[in-house]
Amino acid sequence: MAIVVLWAEADHQKRAELLAKTYGAQAINIAGGAAPATVADLDTLVFWGHGDAQHFCSLDDSGFLDVVSDWKKQNKKISSVEMISCNLRHRQGTYTDSYTMKVVAKLKKKHAGLTFKALPVATTRMGVTCENSILKWQPASQTWAYCATPGKEDKYMWAVCKMLEDQMPPRGDKDGYARAHNALAATNFMDTHKFGKDQYGSVVMEDCSARHMLCVSNNAYVGTGTVGTLRWSLAEIK
Repeated sequence: MAIVVLWAEADHQKRAELLAKTYGAQAINIAGGAAPATVADLDTLVFWGHGDAQHFCSLDDSGFLDVVSDWKKQNKKISSVEMISCNLRHRQGTYTDSYTMKVVAKLKKKHAGLTFKALPVATTRMGVTCENSILKWQPASQTWAYCATPGKEDKYMWAVCKMLEDQMPPRGDKDGYARAHNALAATNFMDTHKFGKDQYGSVVMEDCSARHMLCVSNNAYVGTGTVGTLRWSLAEIK
């Protein structure tokens, strides 16, 4: 069986090519309505691009399903579609549905039998569903971070990203998101710090007692890994 990695935005080309190389596969540009290719034994489409509650790989939910349909017509064995991006599972605080919720609703009518996967719906340790998420990528270390927080504003999500990146060059010495995350876990940083504000109103990390109700671990979601673990971090969309 085989996969292809599909990308649309120029800034995702290199990471798509790297992911494809990891699996001995092709990376193909789908921008501008490019025609699907015929690939021997193709059973899995892996899309990697920008995403939010309205668009993914520069496509709305109907346009995305049209692309999937075109590829399936050309490659009858396709049975799985993987979606790698930020915010696809979350409403970003303002929309009624997430992108994947809209896809699933149309999937039942148009693509029965296909399995769709994406990064999981992020929830905090206290069981609160997050509304904003981001998939960060560092080319030098080939590592990623999936960070999410509840609430309509995304400022705390960005604060979690900075918390990780403070451990990485030039401010820290940890090579990539995975090692930065491990370093914070080893020191219980996320259990002993909460979201606060500096004198200018920017979000900062403040000391708190261990596992305080407001600590970062209770009020955010963080997942990290290498390019080789990214696809295995996806969850089936029910």
